[in-house]
Amino acid sequence: MKKIITGMALLLVTTLSAFSQTKNITVSGRVVEDTKEPAIQATVQLLSLPDSAQASGTATTAQGYFTLPKVSAGKYVLKVSYIGFKNQYLPMHLYATTTAKNVGTLTLETDAVMLAEAVVTAEAPQVQVVEDTLVYNSSAYRTPEGAMLEELVKKLPGAEIDDEGNVKINGKDLSKIMVDGKEFFGGDVKTGLKNLPVDMIDKLKTYDKKSDLARITGIDDGEEETVLDLTVKKGMNQGWFGNADVAGGTEDRYMGRFMLNRFVDKTQVSVVGSANNVNDQGFSGGGGGPRWRRNNGLTATKMLGVNFATQTDKLELGGSARYNYQDGDIASIGS
Repeated sequence: MKKIITGMALLLVTTLSAFSQTKNITVSGRVVEDTKEPAIQATVQLLSLPDSAQASGTATTAQGYFTLPKVSAGKYVLKVSYIGFKNQYLPMHLYATTTAKNVGTLTLETDAVMLAEAVVTAEAPQVQVVEDTLVYNSSAYRTPEGAMLEELVKKLPGAEIDDEGNVKINGKDLSKIMVDGKEFFGGDVKTGLKNLPVDMIDKLKTYDKKSDLARITGIDDGEEETVLDLTVKKGMNQGWFGNADVAGGTEDRYMGRFMLNRFVDKTQVSVVGSANNVNDQGFSGGGGGPRWRRNNGLTATKMLGVNFATQTDKLELGGSARYNYQDGDIASIGS
């Protein structure tokens, strides 16, 4: 009997030792305020997915640096909280082949709250973590009336848009825009940013999905793409809705844009179009203003596109077509 107990004890110790060895990945980085000053004693947590349980945690140093205790490979969300600043969330996938992950410098955004009077209201949380997905509530962000998606994305914590319309969310390049799980114009990010109105959006979900090749073959190639999936408000996914902007000026100058949608159950049809002759490279709408290209003349730009997607229990179809036209008008006077 003693021999049996000893053998079980040795087996238990061996198992625990092997388990502990799997925790060999460290996550480090730095946290600063929006003034570039270090965030001292900011709370840094690594939440495991899908249960959002804390796997590791620490506080930043006097210079804002942090190094989390070792964790095992898996999917996590790095959460940074600091009094007076908005929480920041950074999804990450730690692989067993990596022993150290440096997230770089994380800049916190000031959480400025101005109260004109004492009014207690219930507000939707700006961002939530649901399994391996970050969910943003559209109603928690103020945008001008008639604004396009571009204006809303600019306000999302961790989101950046450069002058060319490329988007990064928490340091990752945004690959596709989807509407209720279906690709919008082949996932074209710029078309989605300039043509989808904020008024139709209830929530924005960002997550990493497997590459097209991995989904087709069923073989995980380790490649993932970051997508922004928009949930349409109730009542706007059963019927027709759309919007249009038109402007005119002297010297026969004009600019206009429209979008028409037909959503019924799991079928989506969208038609978008724009035209101008004032060097506008895309209507951002909603007070964001046009994008002007510097050149020596005036460029007329026209675009018309159609997007279609439908889904049944056995079949999923989708596709898009787009027409683009550009013409230049350059005049010069010499002595």
